[in-house]
Amino acid sequence: MKLALFHLGFFYSGGGEKLVLEEMRGLRALGHHVDCFAPYVDREGCFPDIPEMAEIQPLLPPPPRWLPMKDPLWVTFTCLLIPFLAARFRSYDVFLGANQPGPWLAFVLGQLLNKPYIIYLAQPMRLLHPRRVDLENGLRIREGDHRFLMALTHTAGWLIGWADRLSVRQAQVVLTNGEHVSHWIRQVYGVDNRICAAGCHPLPPKELDYARRWQGELLLTRHIIRKPYILLTNRHSPMKHFEYAIQALQVLHLEAPEVSLVITGQETEYTTYLRHLVIKWGLENSVNFVGLVTEQELSQLYREAAVYVYPSPEEDFGMGIVEAMATGVPVVAWNNGGPTGTVKNNETGFLIEPYDTDDFAAKLLRLVREPALAERLGRAGHRRAHELFSYERHHQTLAETLAEAIREYRPASQSHQRMKQIERIWE
Repeated sequence: MKLALFHLGFFYSGGGEKLVLEEMRGLRALGHHVDCFAPYVDREGCFPDIPEMAEIQPLLPPPPRWLPMKDPLWVTFTCLLIPFLAARFRSYDVFLGANQPGPWLAFVLGQLLNKPYIIYLAQPMRLLHPRRVDLENGLRIREGDHRFLMALTHTAGWLIGWADRLSVRQAQVVLTNGEHVSHWIRQVYGVDNRICAAGCHPLPPKELDYARRWQGELLLTRHIIRKPYILLTNRHSPMKHFEYAIQALQVLHLEAPEVSLVITGQETEYTTYLRHLVIKWGLENSVNFVGLVTEQELSQLYREAAVYVYPSPEEDFGMGIVEAMATGVPVVAWNNGGPTGTVKNNETGFLIEPYDTDDFAAKLLRLVREPALAERLGRAGHRRAHELFSYERHHQTLAETLAEAIREYRPASQSHQRMKQIERIWE
């Protein structure tokens, strides 16, 4: 099978980008040819230490560095110009669109080239179906492009909505990232879908070493982390609400001042606000902003964490949660959205009623005070991750669905005519 995979873009180190890179690696390991394309690629700003990043192919020449809002502009240009790029994809057997505009790109190419396509959705299109946190904090691809996206929605929202619905409903198969997203996609688009939750790499059970999580220090390249620590890994965005974790640490310190909080991720304007809160609440020596760490360092942080905290109140899935479970770390998250399908309350961690900050802090305190409880919940989470969320399972489902799409596709009779039109455009 020769697959062309389309994604929004590779601008920052986010869960969606990581999943696509893992899919490239996993499908290749199963013997398939996989190429990944995106409107714009920033190889230094998105997982620079993952080898597959070097192979992502931009669909357009790179924009000039001085161009403001280049990310959404290049995405928009690609959506308009994709018909003129069709001849480039004649040799592929099937297309996979991962989140808009991936489904639109796959749809256009599928129609022009008479090829099957499937799509993978982690959420409905945010421009048209924002969550409450999106409305509160503003939609953006990267910092500074909120106004452009709002203007685009205002002027061309009807056209974007038409293209979004068409590309989703015409797909041979719609895959969705977890139970919460599956239900949401069915509500928004009225389409049946198959759950193919994002994955993780569970540690072998013999490598779950709980004793080392409570004593000593963890040495990273530029940081020394004292134990025990609470880990938070996510994109630095206001909609992720890291402040709930920092606030919980302030309360927790009244009884466990030795506990620290480790926050990974590339810093943004939002990080400045978080640093202000840390100073305001006197936590400078207890909150570690370690920046964008390597995959090896991230793995070590998970392996030696006492607890994993996920403070985002409206998360679609939350890859950090299953990554933590894969290393046997108990999770504390809100009882809403994606975490309700990954965390089993009182079995693999704790799900707190949204915005009950006192209970949020109390559950974190209980886990750092009771190592035996943390280990019991952590081991149960590890088993759940292995059974339901392994990348092996994810890749197998994806490969079987793509093969099914190829097998059951019936080309339109006008395929030869369409190909001639494409060749004339290309020439």
